[in-house]
Amino acid sequence: MTAAADIAGRAVDHDIQVLTRHRPGAEITTVSVWILAGARDETTPGTAHLFEHLVMQAVPPGRTMRVIDEIESYGGEGNAITARDYVVLYARVPTVDALPVLDLLAEAATVTEFDPVLIEAERRVVLEELRLAEADPTDIVHDVFFAAVYGDHPMGRPVGGAPADVLRLTAADVAAWSRRHLQAGRVAVVVTGGVTPAAVTAATARSALAGLSVPHQRARTVRPATEPLPLPPPLPFPLPSTAAGVPARRLDHPLPGDTAVVVLGGPAFALADPRLAAAEVVMELFAGGNTSVLVERLRTDLGLSYDIWGDLSGYADTGVWRIAITTAIEHRDEVARLAADLIRSAVADGWSDARVAVARRRAAGLVRLDAETSLDETLLLGRHALLGGSAGWSVAEYADRIAAAAPQQVHDAAVSMADQLVVATAGG
Repeated sequence: MTAAADIAGRAVDHDIQVLTRHRPGAEITTVSVWILAGARDETTPGTAHLFEHLVMQAVPPGRTMRVIDEIESYGGEGNAITARDYVVLYARVPTVDALPVLDLLAEAATVTEFDPVLIEAERRVVLEELRLAEADPTDIVHDVFFAAVYGDHPMGRPVGGAPADVLRLTAADVAAWSRRHLQAGRVAVVVTGGVTPAAVTAATARSALAGLSVPHQRARTVRPATEPLPLPPPLPFPLPSTAAGVPARRLDHPLPGDTAVVVLGGPAFALADPRLAAAEVVMELFAGGNTSVLVERLRTDLGLSYDIWGDLSGYADTGVWRIAITTAIEHRDEVARLAADLIRSAVADGWSDARVAVARRRAAGLVRLDAETSLDETLLLGRHALLGGSAGWSVAEYADRIAAAAPQQVHDAAVSMADQLVVATAGG
């Protein structure tokens, strides 16, 4: 059993990792069960997403209530997230009820047989979810972007799958995915709140997770890197370096309506890559605060967009950065061209040490703000410590690394990020 700083990590029985961020006296605690496989780890796209729908609506053996209903009966709220690298089941509940709810989520995660009636009901819900996403340019554009960056690789597929995929999924498909990935070494518990590490560890050891078998094949390897981690074929890498006004790749998704969304970005850094902290500063300089490159020009000067935001996503072995810009359909192409040129010009010109210092300070502060609630910190901790392979990761340590990024490190990260620009649009 290992521990790091104020975040305690434990291995229960057959390598079930437990991370606890203790907030003494906290009245609310977030408990979560992580499966370290996601949408990229499927035979049929959409399987992991349907799985998380099913387990939250299922009634585990020996219980009388659906999982989500029982969480709500404790005065809490629960949900699940499917991502490309993981599935997480979570609940925010009064601290006094955290351990019973952890036991409940452990049982939910290990359900492998589902009522056919429930499967059909949740299939309809998922199809409706996909329909709404397809009709919303602010949503579907991100699927277009990942397809532009990753091509036919599983990382490029929509997390929820396509309607045709979901329609052909069977109970056997979902059960097979669950059995393949619900194994020790691929499942973890992350808790943030008023429960002590010792109590969480003991509860996990008594839970349904403790009986999971040891896998024959370990989860994907995570390792630090000083260069971008290579991605497995058939990824369309390396993308060609971009010339002025020409992205390495552009995908457009036509939609009716008066609104378009432009997403500009490209390959970035994996969670374990030491350059990730400097890239956080770059994102602040690109499209963070009011004086950032794109906000200043596209919003304040030209009035072409009211909504501009950026995101830096690290994964176990890759990463992407992206900036989403909402605009009128008649301005879509102008915004795409201007945004790409502004990014290139900013990187070529560089930033003063004083400007980088301000961006560092704000980027570090935003990380702390993003971890303000127990749920937010749980999700950050799970991604960085579990998927990034950094057992000692903490919000404070990461914020300190961002604040310490040297101007040259920030410049080098920006050059790397801007070298292979990808543009995706939806609407128009």
